[in-house]
Amino acid sequence: MISGGRIISAEYLPSKAATARGNLEQVGLSGLVEIREGDALQTLATGLPDEADLLLLDGAKGLYLDIFGLVESRLRPGALIIADNAEWCPEYLAHVRSQANGYTSLPCLSGLELTMKLP
Repeated sequence: MISGGRIISAEYLPSKAATARGNLEQVGLSGLVEIREGDALQTLATGLPDEADLLLLDGAKGLYLDIFGLVESRLRPGALIIADNAEWCPEYLAHVRSQANGYTSLPCLSGLELTMKLP
């Protein structure tokens, strides 16, 4: 049984958001997920929880660092960040691979970057 927590997702395309909502409804998880439609830089700019344990970046690669900036101050120590095809955003990689910024990060699998916020 799933208890606690919630997922906030940003989806630019209304058709993909509708498909995701339908899939979540079918498996009984729609109450745990909020899908915000539109530009993530706008939809994630407000109304986020005070703390986050996980961030998944899998959208417009050139926006990774900007979107990360919206959530970064909310990441708890030990929070995980998973970025798909992160090599397409070298500025993001430079930020999370710098321990001076409070992260440890490494490439894993094909194109995924796994990052942890250090305590």
